[in-house]
Amino acid sequence: MSVTWPNSVNDRFYGFSDRPVDNYVMSENISGRVVGYKRNSSNLFEFTCNLKLDMPTELNAFWNWFNNTLGGLTGKFTCSALGNKVYRFTSIPEPDNTDRKFRILSLEIAEVY
Repeated sequence: MSVTWPNSVNDRFYGFSDRPVDNYVMSENISGRVVGYKRNSSNLFEFTCNLKLDMPTELNAFWNWFNNTLGGLTGKFTCSALGNKVYRFTSIPEPDNTDRKFRILSLEIAEVY
């Protein structure tokens, strides 16, 4: 089951960088022949991006959603700004820049399916 991105947190991601996830398993037979197959039928991507949040309202709403609704790194979510797939965080979001009005979080996200 997945949850949706919270309405109280903006979804204006920037600094977007994506890369395909390694989806192949390769093995070498005793004869020396290399054989490979796909782990999953679809090729998935993982990406990094940034999100600028207002202090403290949006930031508090994000952490409340991340910890209590999503369940941290174990949860899956949907977000129309990212696309029509299901996503998960691969690491805990970290602040890139801090000041008194805004907080910029660096996000690492992967497609689940």
